[in-house]
Amino acid sequence: MTGLISQLEEIFNNRELAAGFWIIVVFLLSVFSKNFRKFYKDVFPILLRKNIIIAFLIVIVYYCIAIRILFIFGFWELNLLKDSIFWFLFSEIPLLFTVIDKGKDKYFFFKILKESFAFAVVVDFILNTWSFNFFIELFIVPVAVIITAVYVYSGRKKELANVKKLCEYIFMIYGIAVVLRVSVHLITDMSVLLNIFSLKEFVFPIFILIINLPLIYGLSLYSIYEQIFVLMDKNKFKKKIAIIKFAKVSITKAYAARTDSDIILSLKESEEADLKKNLIKLKYKLNLKIGDNYMKRSNFYIIMSSLFLIIFTTILGFSSKIFLIYPLLYHYKNIIINTSGFGLTLSIFSLIYSIGLKMKKNEDLSLVKKYALFNFLYLINRQYKNIEEFPSFDRPDILFSNYIQVGYELMQECTSNTELLENLLTSYEWDSVKNLKNSLYKLRISIGIEEKEFDEFNTEKFVKYFHMKKDESRTNGDYNMFQSMMESSINEYIESVKRVYNELKQYINYNEYKKSL
Repeated sequence: MTGLISQLEEIFNNRELAAGFWIIVVFLLSVFSKNFRKFYKDVFPILLRKNIIIAFLIVIVYYCIAIRILFIFGFWELNLLKDSIFWFLFSEIPLLFTVIDKGKDKYFFFKILKESFAFAVVVDFILNTWSFNFFIELFIVPVAVIITAVYVYSGRKKELANVKKLCEYIFMIYGIAVVLRVSVHLITDMSVLLNIFSLKEFVFPIFILIINLPLIYGLSLYSIYEQIFVLMDKNKFKKKIAIIKFAKVSITKAYAARTDSDIILSLKESEEADLKKNLIKLKYKLNLKIGDNYMKRSNFYIIMSSLFLIIFTTILGFSSKIFLIYPLLYHYKNIIINTSGFGLTLSIFSLIYSIGLKMKKNEDLSLVKKYALFNFLYLINRQYKNIEEFPSFDRPDILFSNYIQVGYELMQECTSNTELLENLLTSYEWDSVKNLKNSLYKLRISIGIEEKEFDEFNTEKFVKYFHMKKDESRTNGDYNMFQSMMESSINEYIESVKRVYNELKQYINYNEYKKSL
């Protein structure tokens, strides 16, 4: 047993071995569970569908090609096989499903790259370099899963606040123990971290992600096209051609066509000519969007400068291997190296200029947004500050002052400034505002007060209205339909406000500073 663990430890660290052990145990136990067997029977037919199998085959082939490219350039080696398999199973496949669901514009892909280079990734890599003894990790893994589950559950119940706090203390103690262990190793065994293989292990996911971006982008674009084509009733072929000519390979344009009400109506009921007219209108509308178009030129400069920087760096870094693979190029060695050196220098200066240009343009656009959207940003900030960890659903007076009053003000602001918000915000930012608008609509429906009528309400009148609606609503034990619908809509509204706040935080912080003056 000890010998087997020693052999496995050469490939996997103790944390991975412990996690693998418990996964196998849970899977074997689930086989004997009736509910799990039913779940497997329901899931496997879905996974064995033709389009799912084709999608997985495309992903696998592309992933193998990416590995092959890294191998040709001397980066990938057999020791990275474990990392390659782990990345594919636990990152690549989940990432693909996430992208197909949420990859609706170019900003989503920039966000993926930004997260990949985040400081947290470096910290996570260092913390996972050294793990505890196998039997300690065997105990820690299930305990960590159970405590995490308890923490998540207790976070939803006000009466379990003390349990949540206890879980936080346990996480803090464990975190301190891990950091102390890593710190000791960093002092006494730094060579484990500072070597070529560790560097390769760290940058491998980043390289794979960059190489896989065209595939991820393509699958996301295909998914949106499929959603559009499903809406077509007649003249499907001609309408498909019109949509493809309009969007081409732009996810932003394809998603705009998918969500535009006139386009959706044209796809379902109208003729091809009507669809083309609406596509022309949408094209002009998108071209006038300041949020998406103002930074387009500077972003193009940055992308091209970065691309040439990577190309020339690759040529210089792997020149000996390139000349070995293609001997005919050796006669032009000096020309290639000198040209690449000059191109690398030019690319660096071009990148610096492009980043500076983008920062300047971003400052100008931010200033416009901060002033033009002042009222909207103020209301978002005001609502965000009022958010409680556990909303007081049994206190309609607090609900009114903390959520509903601000919510109705946001409804009026969104309704009166929809075009301004859509024009100034990027597609990614506007998407979060649209989710907010949907949550506000659901909130109004669940409460039952129209926007025009709400001005007549104060706290006292709302409390009376709340109790009247609650008494009139159908009740089943402790379940009251009116109160339950309102709780659900307020929770959804809170999550939407948090997302908008995080997306527009840079403008909101400026408004807070301006207000303090």
